[in-house]
Amino acid sequence: MFFTFPEDAHWNAEQQAVEFGIAIGEYRGVVRVPRRVFQRLLPERPTPERCVEAYYPSGPGLRASPRGSCDGAS
Repeated sequence: MFFTFPEDAHWNAEQQAVEFGIAIGEYRGVVRVPRRVFQRLLPERPTPERCVEAYYPSGPGLRASPRGSCDGAS
């Protein structure tokens, strides 16, 4: 697999963002998705808990999209 996404998403209160790791070959980094992004993606107020839930693929989250878009649309 070219990209790997460790199951480490968490809320960073200081940054007001969901943070998660990404690995591309030997490179390891951190991605931050600010709360304001989730305001467009979620039908309800984006609480920290709901933002982290939206990231995981078990629901209509960021990683659930087969085309890689952030809106979860197919």
